[in-house]
Amino acid sequence: MDNGKLIGCVYLDLSKAFDTIGHGILLDKLPAYGVVGPELAWYTDYLFNRTQLVEMQNNCSRPSTITIGVPQGSILGPLMFIVLFNEGLG
Repeated sequence: MDNGKLIGCVYLDLSKAFDTIGHGILLDKLPAYGVVGPELAWYTDYLFNRTQLVEMQNNCSRPSTITIGVPQGSILGPLMFIVLFNEGLG
């Protein structure tokens, strides 16, 4: 900066991107990566019919069914996001 040169920086926030992943579209792409049979059934069970609730000071919210998105904080979340947006296969 002292030499008159520009410095640029780009920040991307992908935290909400995980919430937009459609389960059906993702499951349609997995066979292109060799995920078939029991493994594909496992992913299907992992994504569909999940529920979540919030517990705070011994009070629980009502369970809510998750119909879209990948569990944030999961190890598989980033992998599923990459599979969904990779156009090389699938």
